[in-house]
Amino acid sequence: MMQEIAAYWDKQSAIWREEKQDAWMQPVTQQWLTYFKELLPQLKGNKVLEAGTASGYFANILAQAGYEVTAVDISANMIAEAKTVSEALHLRIDYHVMDAQQLCFPENQFDLVFTRLMTWTIPDIQTFYAECFKVLKPGGLLLNFDGDFGACQFSQEGHERYPADIMEQANKIKSQLDISRHQRPARDVEILETAGFVQVFADEKEERLLRQPEGTSDLFALKGYKPIH
Repeated sequence: MMQEIAAYWDKQSAIWREEKQDAWMQPVTQQWLTYFKELLPQLKGNKVLEAGTASGYFANILAQAGYEVTAVDISANMIAEAKTVSEALHLRIDYHVMDAQQLCFPENQFDLVFTRLMTWTIPDIQTFYAECFKVLKPGGLLLNFDGDFGACQFSQEGHERYPADIMEQANKIKSQLDISRHQRPARDVEILETAGFVQVFADEKEERLLRQPEGTSDLFALKGYKPIH
């Protein structure tokens, strides 16, 4: 299953880099930069792990916002693209090809684990959240932006630049995953609390955190903290 998922993202790596290059000069990038800068003083430190970095768009924003960034992705092609982008921007990111269900880092390593549009493709989301809990420092924050895509069918419309069968592959992968059978983010909240996270909070609208106009995003924002004691 993980090979299928990695191959799915590998096929899109060049297009993701191109699209994020286009986004770099758009207002949304500045909105994310502002968000992460305002978040930083609320954390215990500046060490962040991005899980599912793709072509490195958020890793680079986090670095510019003042974080020490480690970023992982299951797709070797995505990591290659991400390294190229970071080198061009003269930003230092510690990139790894890695399964987010097996985070090969010491316990209590990061102040923040950030992920966006990744958990909808994870076979075992319970294991992923448990891994996040492991690598976070006491008091550390997990921040996940994703969508409740289980009941929807992705369409090729609006994705004409992508490989012709890519949305069909996305629907096939999604149909095999347990998380697709649950309402999100309610199910995520249950799993996070079971994993030991506290102050778990879900906002149905990502756009509220970024102070974007209503209707800008259909993603949810989910956060939880690793207890200090």
